[in-house]
Amino acid sequence: SAQKKMTTVTNALRRKLSSLSTPAADFPSWAYEPKSYFRFEIIHQSKKSLARVGRIHTPHGTIDTPGFVAVATNAALKAVDFPKADNAGQQLCFANTYHLMLQPGSDIIREAGGIHKFTGRNDRPFITDSGGFQVFSLKHGSVKESLESRGELKRSTVKNKPHWRSGITGTNAVKVTEDHVVFKSYRDG
Repeated sequence: SAQKKMTTVTNALRRKLSSLSTPAADFPSWAYEPKSYFRFEIIHQSKKSLARVGRIHTPHGTIDTPGFVAVATNAALKAVDFPKADNAGQQLCFANTYHLMLQPGSDIIREAGGIHKFTGRNDRPFITDSGGFQVFSLKHGSVKESLESRGELKRSTVKNKPHWRSGITGTNAVKVTEDHVVFKSYRDG
C-alpha cells in the first residue's frame, strides 16, 4: 500500500539523517512526517538497468521524470516567455540563487511574494540551487586560472582588456565562514 511505502521511506530517511553530523534529535518531529503535497511516484522501473520513470508531485504542479528543465537564471527565460514555455509543456524551471541575489535581488523577490509571484508562473514548479558553485568559481576563477594564480584571481588584471570583474579578485570576491557565505557582486562590488 502507499502508506506502507511512505512509512518505509520515512524510516529510511530517519536512518540516513541519524548518520549525518547533526543528530537526528535536533530535527523537529514534523520534519519526518509524510507530506501529501510532496511525493514521488514510480511509473515504471527497468528490470535490467533499474532506471526509473517517475512523477514528482509538488504544491505548484507535477514534474515527470526524467524531463527537460529550462534554465531561467535570473527568473527569466531567454528565448520564450513563461506562458509560451508552459503551453509547450514545460513543467519545471531552474533559477540560480546567486544570480537572483544580484539581480533582481532577494528583497524584490521577497516583496513580490516569492519567485512564483515575481515571475507570474504560479501553477508550475521552480527549483533553485544553493549558489555553492559560485563560492568556489568566484573565489578561484577557472581551473586554468586557479592553477596559474595559486588561488588569487588574476583575470581582472589582463592588460588593455576591460573586464566585468575589474577590482573583484579571489581574495575579496567571496568570504566564507562556518555560518554563511558573502559574495561581492561583479556588477557593482
